[in-house]
Amino acid sequence: MKPSSCTHFAPVESTVAAGGGRRPVIDAVFPGASELGALCREKDWGATPLGPVERWPQSLKTAVSIVLSSSFPMIVLWGPELVQIYNDAYRLLMGAKHPAGLGQANRECWPEVWHINEGIYPRVFQGETISFKETMYPLAPHGRVEEHYLTLCYNPVRDESGAVGGVFVTVFDVTQEVRTRIERDRALAEAKAERERLYEVFMQVPAIIAVLEGPEHTFTVANPRYLELVGRRDLVGKPLREALPEVVGQGFPELVDSVRRSGKPFVAHEALVKLDRRGDGVLDEVYLDFVYQPLKDAGGSVFGIMAHAVETTEQVLARKRVEELAAERAAMLGQIADAVVTFDSEGRVNFLNDMARALYPELRAGATFAEQQERLPLERLDGAPYPADQLPSARARRGERVIDETWLVRSPGAAPRRMQGSAVPVYGEQGRHIGVVLTARDITEQHRLQQQLEHERNRLNDVFQQAPAAIMVTRGPTHVIEAANPLYAHVTGERPLLGRTVREAFPDLVDQGFPALYDQVLATREPYVGNEALVRVERFGRTEEAYFNFVYQPLIGEDGSAFGVMTHAIEVTDVVRARQQAEQRAVELTRLTQALEQSNRELDRFAYVTSHDLKAPLRGIASLAQWLQEDVGELLSPGSQEHIKLLLGRVHRMEALIDGILAYSRAGRVRDAAAPVDTATMVREVLDLLAPPEHVQIAVQPGLPTLMAERVPLQQVFMNLLGNAIKFSALARPDPLVRLGFRPAGDAFEFFVTDNGPGIAPEYHERIWGIFQTLEARDKVEGAGIGLSVVKKIIETRGGRVWVESTPGQGATFRFTWPA
Repeated sequence: MKPSSCTHFAPVESTVAAGGGRRPVIDAVFPGASELGALCREKDWGATPLGPVERWPQSLKTAVSIVLSSSFPMIVLWGPELVQIYNDAYRLLMGAKHPAGLGQANRECWPEVWHINEGIYPRVFQGETISFKETMYPLAPHGRVEEHYLTLCYNPVRDESGAVGGVFVTVFDVTQEVRTRIERDRALAEAKAERERLYEVFMQVPAIIAVLEGPEHTFTVANPRYLELVGRRDLVGKPLREALPEVVGQGFPELVDSVRRSGKPFVAHEALVKLDRRGDGVLDEVYLDFVYQPLKDAGGSVFGIMAHAVETTEQVLARKRVEELAAERAAMLGQIADAVVTFDSEGRVNFLNDMARALYPELRAGATFAEQQERLPLERLDGAPYPADQLPSARARRGERVIDETWLVRSPGAAPRRMQGSAVPVYGEQGRHIGVVLTARDITEQHRLQQQLEHERNRLNDVFQQAPAAIMVTRGPTHVIEAANPLYAHVTGERPLLGRTVREAFPDLVDQGFPALYDQVLATREPYVGNEALVRVERFGRTEEAYFNFVYQPLIGEDGSAFGVMTHAIEVTDVVRARQQAEQRAVELTRLTQALEQSNRELDRFAYVTSHDLKAPLRGIASLAQWLQEDVGELLSPGSQEHIKLLLGRVHRMEALIDGILAYSRAGRVRDAAAPVDTATMVREVLDLLAPPEHVQIAVQPGLPTLMAERVPLQQVFMNLLGNAIKFSALARPDPLVRLGFRPAGDAFEFFVTDNGPGIAPEYHERIWGIFQTLEARDKVEGAGIGLSVVKKIIETRGGRVWVESTPGQGATFRFTWPA
């Protein structure tokens, strides 16, 4: 609570006994457990002008006890020096001046406001009570002067003689309340001025714009271009259905209702609108790109809709005329388009019409397209050359229908041309393939026009604060910045803008010529358009190179003169850099692909030669060991016979290791044609090859699927996984059991091989997939340590994955996926 008037204080009789020593007196004068009470009890008051507490007049003691017991911010100033004693609530105002301010002279503590207080205290010492409401005091509680707004009251405190011995000051800091009210009033005034400025600009924007408010969608704003669109009718103040009755049956009121309900914008491209522009009942057909943008208040509620449109009637009618002409040609020529090239069953060109010769002047009859590709290189849209077997005519020759594919043609000394065409196989009687028809048209100019139209539409997107574009408005010959939306502030680095000239706000753009363009637009009253302009802009502490599409639009006053410039900009840095990076990546990818193919061929030759050279001495060692065993085996000791047996085993293991290394090097690089594979039949064949011992039980899930796969790699996977399961379970248990099954997994099948063998500890679940990795000594369990690494490489290069699930003593389950 803040008192409405000052409280008057008179001398109060002491309730503290005169005797009892110094401490009881101090405790009575400084009562309570507050922070200031404790500080006062500990302070050496004898070092202050007030002297020891025992010598204080009773009026001062009483005044101090009242201050310390009060929950309101209070301070007592005593004697001619105005020595300060204050309470906990007042301490908050002291800031860094506390605790030094306790017992300090008021003038020494608050020198920054002495020019105010020096005229007040003499009046209080004359017995006058003085109060102020929401008065500004320039206080420096933290070392720097700040504006504080205070409501305070100065009360005289009389001593035992009846004279004024000191001053009671009750203070309430109302700084926040006053600043909030001042800021609110300022914000309201600025908002009003901003609305008036934006409305003036709004009426000049180079787009069709209107604002409709309320549940009936009453027009509150319609700029000149909107009025021109609807025939210069009187719209403002009228509901949509009344102002434009001809749109009621066309669904537009329902769209506006939907945007108001959902709070989400609605975007339409080339929408047909029928308008009674002349008021004679005859409806004109108009095509528009438009946005219905919900306008929301501070609470998030939709209070209106902004309609932002661009008329595209000319473009749509032009495109329709092109489509009608294309339809006429299609009706006359069936599937034949502008240029026609036919090929025989061997892929040789046997016919070109005039348009084809014009588009492909280097193309000759009697040869295949691939044979002539050097003279007439075809490229994909990313600039990569077409492989010969991927040309549209080559794919159609294999039976594929290639429809409306786009490619680039580069002719010597000419710019690349964008082509769009189709290639279809032609069949004769009994379905015999007799050739291919390729049709194509040059869409270079059409593509350029589409890009230009798209750019024009993008330039006219939403404006001002809710627009997804950077917008700024300047006024006057020095181009003082009056408004800039948040996106504009962000793309320019959140620098100060409002109230500055363009040259002051953007010193980094002066030498790049942009401020001079403002002068040009203002002088000529002609807009300036920039496309993917490179701008070196300082933002967020660094200089960046950015690309922008922008428009400098002159704003015209009623007298026909230009009073300002509106900037409408879109940053396209990411798009430009992405395109540049894509072009670089396409070239690099082609180079790397060619290098990889050459490396794979060389690796195949090396692996074959290495395998042959390594196996030759091994076969000699094996033959020598067998001859010794056959010729003198009976004469050898048991230990020597065991050594020969170990030698033969390790020779065979070395051969298996070499075969495994060769298989590992080829896995994933050598690919066969995919064909239907019945996995049930394949598993039976694998088990026949493995020939498991009779005591090993094999359980195969019925209905194993048929896959489109390379037969040999898939067989290697089953052979390795089933062979390992049989081997380890048979070594570990008298009742070995191996199960194989599957389940669908989206666009793939998941297979599993489970055994009841010794299992695999979790720390080896990743290690086992490495080459040359085994969990048992090779003399104990035969194996090269390559099988699982080959399995992993085969599966992953075919788009699948493989993993193991196992706990020691509980067997192991190997799972893998294979595309369907």
